[in-house]
Amino acid sequence: MATATSDFEPWLSEKLRSLKTDEGVFGSYISGILESEESVDEKKDALEGILSEIVEKDITIHVEEIIEKWDSCRPKEEAPKPVADVDVQLAKLMESQAPTTTTRREYTDEEKKIREAILSQYSQLSDNENDEVNEEEPENHDLVKNTNAADVHAAARERREQARLDAQKKKEKDKEDREKQKQLKEEKKEKRKTQKGERKR
Repeated sequence: MATATSDFEPWLSEKLRSLKTDEGVFGSYISGILESEESVDEKKDALEGILSEIVEKDITIHVEEIIEKWDSCRPKEEAPKPVADVDVQLAKLMESQAPTTTTRREYTDEEKKIREAILSQYSQLSDNENDEVNEEEPENHDLVKNTNAADVHAAARERREQARLDAQKKKEKDKEDREKQKQLKEEKKEKRKTQKGERKR
């Protein structure tokens, strides 16, 4: 991802400056969305949400431009491959790594019948157990569920949410500052008018 960000981030900063907004706050937020594991449609929705706070028109065009630039900056080997391809390659890899000395055991018809009977019995048992577990309480397994992917996803979502809140605060502060500047300008204008009026007298 290093090459993607090294080319993309300067471009994004320039783009955000051209839209007259703070590239520091919005840039990290946009990069976070693009680096997430979400689908392209989800990324587009999130980007549209951010850009609607920055610009009033051509939001879709800006979103498309950002996504195209992001895709073009990513190294080609990182481009997501179709799931089927990955499965096929994994199967080939497993076959090539399997020890060549192992020979596949052929079952007799009788052994196959016994095996199928046992498997069907276990599948019925596990279905029944699952039903019972769902009715009563969750089963206490010794194995701990691996939540790494969910944790990473949650952390990324939290970072994006925080960046969005920071961006919103910054936008509100900028608005307040503009209002204050406008008010000061008006007050100075009034003061000057008053002074001119006094001088005429």
